Amino acid sequence: MHTPEEIRDPGDLSRPASTTDRELEIAELLMTEMAGVDITDLHDDYAQALNLLVDSLAAGRTAAPPLEPQPPVDLMAALEESVRNARRTRAEHRS
Repeated sequence: MHTPEEIRDPGDLSRPASTTDRELEIAELLMTEMAGVDITDLHDDYAQALNLLVDSLAAGRTAAPPLEPQPPVDLMAALEESVRNARRTRAEHRS
């Protein structure tokens, strides 16, 4: 069930850029590995923090200063590492 704020117009679903075979392979592996994820364990930290900020400001309190930004993460490298770890774990369980 989605709240109205979560429902977005899909707009144009055509590919904005080309996709490599490697990217498709990694995406397929990620979907395969996440097939057993229990979505009730997932939560939206951003929405919770935003609601806390709005509630604080509405109550007349001041907002806490923003946290220092974290350095960017190379998502492709993190995804490839995750896939390697999943393959290693799967191979160990087969032995």
